[in-house]
Amino acid sequence: MLRHEHPAVNLHVFGPEAAEPRRHRLFREWLRRDDTDRAAYAALKTELAGRSLQKVSEYNAAKSALVYEIYERAFVADADHPHDPQPIGAAPIDG
Repeated sequence: MLRHEHPAVNLHVFGPEAAEPRRHRLFREWLRRDDTDRAAYAALKTELAGRSLQKVSEYNAAKSALVYEIYERAFVADADHPHDPQPIGAAPIDG
C-alpha cells in the first residue's frame, strides 16, 4: 500500500492473479444491490468519520465486523467466488 498526504491517497496495488480485487468488486456489487447492507455500511462509515481515528488500521478494525458479515452474505450468494466460511477471529486451518 502506498500513502501520500498531499493530496490524500490510499493506493492498493495487486498482481494480475490476486483475489483481493475480485473480492472488492463482489463487495461493491453486493452493496449496490442490497439496500439494507448498503445503509448499514454507510451509517457505520458516517459514524467512524466523526471519530478521531489516527491510523488506517484503527478505521479498518472498527468496521471489520460489519464488513465480515456483509462478505459472508455476498460470498454465499455468489457461486463464482469460492469461499470457506470462518467464524470471526478463527485462525486459518492448515491442512
